Amino acid sequence: MKRNFGIRFQQIMIMVLTTLIIVLIVFYGYRPVSYNLSVGSVCGTDIFAPRSFVDTYQTEYNALIAKNTVNAIYIRSESQSDENIEKVSNFFTLVRQTRELRIGPDGLPVEDFDDEYNSLKDNLESVVGVVPSDNDLHTFMSMSSPAFDLIEDRSVSITEIIMMDKVNVDSLSGAIDTQVNDFAENNPSYASYASSIENILNLLLTPNSVYDADATAQAAENAYLTAQQDPVIVDKGTKIINSGDVITDHTYQNLVDLELIRSDSFDAIILSRIAIYEIAIAFVMMIYIVTVHKNDFNDMRLTYALVVTFIIPIAASVYLADMSTLIIATLFFTTICATYMGISAGIIISLAEMLMMWPLYNFDSEFILVSVIGIITCATWTGNKKHAYISASQIILPSLFSLMAAFCYNWLLGATQSVFIESLVWTGVSAAFSIIIAIGLMPIYDLVSNAVSPVKLIELSQPGHALLRNLFIEASGTYHHSMMVANLADAAAESINADSLLCKVAAYYHDIGKLENPKYFTENQAEGVNPHDDISIEESVAILTKHPEDGVKLAHKYRLPDPIVKIIDEHHGTTYPAYFYNKAVKMAEEAGVEPPDVNKFRYRGHIPSSRESAIVMIADTCEAAIRSMKLEDLDSIEACIRKLIKGKIDQDQLINSGLSFDDIEKIIEAFKQVYAGVFHERIQYPE
Repeated sequence: MKRNFGIRFQQIMIMVLTTLIIVLIVFYGYRPVSYNLSVGSVCGTDIFAPRSFVDTYQTEYNALIAKNTVNAIYIRSESQSDENIEKVSNFFTLVRQTRELRIGPDGLPVEDFDDEYNSLKDNLESVVGVVPSDNDLHTFMSMSSPAFDLIEDRSVSITEIIMMDKVNVDSLSGAIDTQVNDFAENNPSYASYASSIENILNLLLTPNSVYDADATAQAAENAYLTAQQDPVIVDKGTKIINSGDVITDHTYQNLVDLELIRSDSFDAIILSRIAIYEIAIAFVMMIYIVTVHKNDFNDMRLTYALVVTFIIPIAASVYLADMSTLIIATLFFTTICATYMGISAGIIISLAEMLMMWPLYNFDSEFILVSVIGIITCATWTGNKKHAYISASQIILPSLFSLMAAFCYNWLLGATQSVFIESLVWTGVSAAFSIIIAIGLMPIYDLVSNAVSPVKLIELSQPGHALLRNLFIEASGTYHHSMMVANLADAAAESINADSLLCKVAAYYHDIGKLENPKYFTENQAEGVNPHDDISIEESVAILTKHPEDGVKLAHKYRLPDPIVKIIDEHHGTTYPAYFYNKAVKMAEEAGVEPPDVNKFRYRGHIPSSRESAIVMIADTCEAAIRSMKLEDLDSIEACIRKLIKGKIDQDQLINSGLSFDDIEKIIEAFKQVYAGVFHERIQYPE
């Protein structure tokens, strides 16, 4: 418990210290050179934009221009429209009333009508505000009653139609003319009255569109905001000011936007922004590690090695970024991380590292694209435990895919030839060199962390290794047994996408503990000679169950990687030698005493904690049993394998292994294929 607490405390402190170091590194590399300048002073050097930025001064100027050039907005006034309709209706009402006065009580036209006519003019002046010409007024006064009724109805209808739309001073006359012409075409008998109708409507009607101050103000504000949302971008490398020029308000604001004006407050602001940015990424990365890879970082030597590897590309980018924004130093860490931690860790943690160093590359979008493609390709290929470890393809594929990403990016943007070539060269060279350096340093990581890499596994698989040589000489039966177990484990791991290379090499070494007492194991005994006949069952069990412990000691002595040591410890789990236990039970029955406690016969290891460890356990058990029973029929072999695996399941040996029943079926099929190759029929040669 205390040890776990100590490991967790170290992990937390490492995370905090690493984040602090990264914040300081990025702050140091990101902080631009500053100048002691003010408005009106003379600049003594040419100043170029160290990164692309938003020209806030020009953007604000453009926004104000857009705001102040918005056209006034007019809307249709319902009240004005109703007033126009009412005026036309009132006009015809007054005319109708005067027309009725022209007929006297006797039914004859009144001879003296001047007073009524003048009264009509006065009423029109007071009610509708206008007086038509005498010619138009006489036309309305003299037309027949049916004609007047029709003209009144059509004039009001025309007014209503016109007022349905928004009309201003410019469009009103045209609208009246259009409607009156339609009336004349549709009513040719009354076309002679069209001009009078048009004159009256032009006289009575006024525009119904009114100025909307609120809408105009809102439109101006929207134009301002739209201009602000389309800022003026100044590209990296653009000359901001020439040497000898006077600093204007515009250039000073550009220097402020670029944080090039010397000020203590600017440094504090940049540091706080960098700290928040880096801490946020570190926090997300920590959640991922704690959730998915909590136990993988218990080996503090590997943890320290990975932390140093994580920091190195970021620190190097402080200087490499000045050469190009397309130097993919992240692949150095990706290669190491994916090798020891797997594909998902290689991708996720590398992406976090890439984002952490992004400020050093001035938040270049092409850097993100080529880095993401390179990281995913590199981690997938490096962390894939199924394929053979080929350094050449591990270097070529990520570099090639990164080059393709850079090519597509520049092609889509229509980059110039020089930019195109520069981008491809820096991308390809930096990707390849990052991976080459990582592969070259892997033996050092193996030595420092005692972890397992493909390079280390290939080295351990060589027959010339001291332990394998001793096993071949001193315990040849165990050696050949281990080779067969390795073949079974390799095939099984391939079938379920486990780490086949680790399984194979671990199988070579799983029984090295038998070197302490090789003759006490049946595969190393001469025919008819069994040392167990001369000792007690208890002594036999002690020797047999001790070989995993002896193997762990030898593994530590020869500095075998921890994953292999764990498999050596777990390959028998907490099972027991059934032969000697059954023999002890039988002897107890014959002596009439209680049967012995099975726990005293158990191996003192741990149950398998990984798929690879479980595979070696199953392969070891099956190979020993099938060899012992001398089975050669595939059906009998399959039945034996299933029985042995069921025994492991019944003894809870596989509960922590991560194997599924589907995996077990695939493992059985893989074992059958291996034995089918071993026991295939051979042609009979002549004597």
